[in-house]
Amino acid sequence: MGLIDGDNTAESGMSKAIYDQLRFELEPALGEISKENLDAIQKLWRQLASAVARGVIQHIKTNMEIFGIQTRGNVNASVSGNTSPASGHSHGVNLTGLQSNVVFTQSNDGTGHVR
Repeated sequence: MGLIDGDNTAESGMSKAIYDQLRFELEPALGEISKENLDAIQKLWRQLASAVARGVIQHIKTNMEIFGIQTRGNVNASVSGNTSPASGHSHGVNLTGLQSNVVFTQSNDGTGHVR
């Protein structure tokens, strides 16, 4: 899954997770408050959550380093052609090289691979 920041409504992605936590942590401290004031505060929390989510995700995408990644796979290489002429004639060659369970190691820092 990609990193999803959400939007100013804080109904999805990281902005929703941040908004939900803000409500859980801060709403009880408000005590008795009118619905209008609570609605206004929640709107600001949604905007705050969205801004924080965008900043965090952009920072991660810009600065994340991925290293130590290995994967395994099989290599199956077919080679065909002719031998070089010797004594005026050549022979057809068909070879298959198979190596199972080869370990492949990451060859870059992961830049561009995080969504």
